[in-house]
Amino acid sequence: MEGLEHSPDVILSDHGLPDFDGLTALELARERCPDVPFIFVTNALSREMEVEKLMGGVSDYVRKSQLDYLPIAVLHALHEAEERRSQRQRLAQTLKLPAAAETRYLPICSNCKKIRDERNQWKPPELFLLEHLNMNFTHSVCPDCAYQLRLDRQLENGFQD
Repeated sequence: MEGLEHSPDVILSDHGLPDFDGLTALELARERCPDVPFIFVTNALSREMEVEKLMGGVSDYVRKSQLDYLPIAVLHALHEAEERRSQRQRLAQTLKLPAAAETRYLPICSNCKKIRDERNQWKPPELFLLEHLNMNFTHSVCPDCAYQLRLDRQLENGFQD
């Protein structure tokens, strides 16, 4: 990606290259062009690749034995990337964010994480983003919190799990 004038529309990567692996390619892509969809094209599907897909780092993966699915995966990834760009633009317009050179603050409670809106009302992030961007949330537990919850449960049960 060094020397490119423009970011690519999509990145296709094999996982098991002799001197370079797909997860390293993904890491470089996330550093240099984080908004570009990344698709693994491989028959060597690893657990790490599946985790990256679940965590949102990878748009999709296509098995080499099923390349007829590749155009569908690319179109889907491009559509999702465009949706994310549109959501960011709507958020910037909603919050009346200034040019990139300036910084504006979104008032958020450091304890409960509620966000203060333009009418000076404090709202949970889910409600704030639903009202301002028509964006719904799904809830899950990140790996760090899952680990902490597991430790807390073990402490409560006296490490009997």
